Amino acid sequence: MTTTVNCLKCSEEKPALATPPFRAGTKLGPLGAEIQEKICAPCYKDWIAMSVKLVNELRLDTTDPRGQEIWLSQMKTFLNLDAGSDPWARLLDKRVRVATVDGRTVSATLIGVDEHTLTFSDFDGGVPPGFASGSNKGAGSIARDAVKTVDPE
Repeated sequence: MTTTVNCLKCSEEKPALATPPFRAGTKLGPLGAEIQEKICAPCYKDWIAMSVKLVNELRLDTTDPRGQEIWLSQMKTFLNLDAGSDPWARLLDKRVRVATVDGRTVSATLIGVDEHTLTFSDFDGGVPPGFASGSNKGAGSIARDAVKTVDPE
């Protein structure tokens, strides 16, 4: 195994993970090998920190298959392992300014993206109108078609 990788996440050549994050011979073994080959150790460490935030803010039950599916999907998006990577995925775990189609602008941290919604936390002043509150009072989601722009602060 190489000691450095040209990382898909940061587009830099950096140290590789010493071992795959998922054991060979398991259901996630091939994904672990792909991560070791394509993602640098610092970016994977960033994912672990983001993953803790994601699990806590969305109150994901990682023992439940649906929670595992969400966690894996967000991991692939965060690490740019999805073939058609989401254009807003590069802003995951970053403070952003969100402009909605109805003219509101809010600041928050982007913590999740999926096909239909964007999920944010750490809003200035609580979850604003137009954002659906999750099970955690600090997180809120909004439909993609209700968002005009998402830009880094």
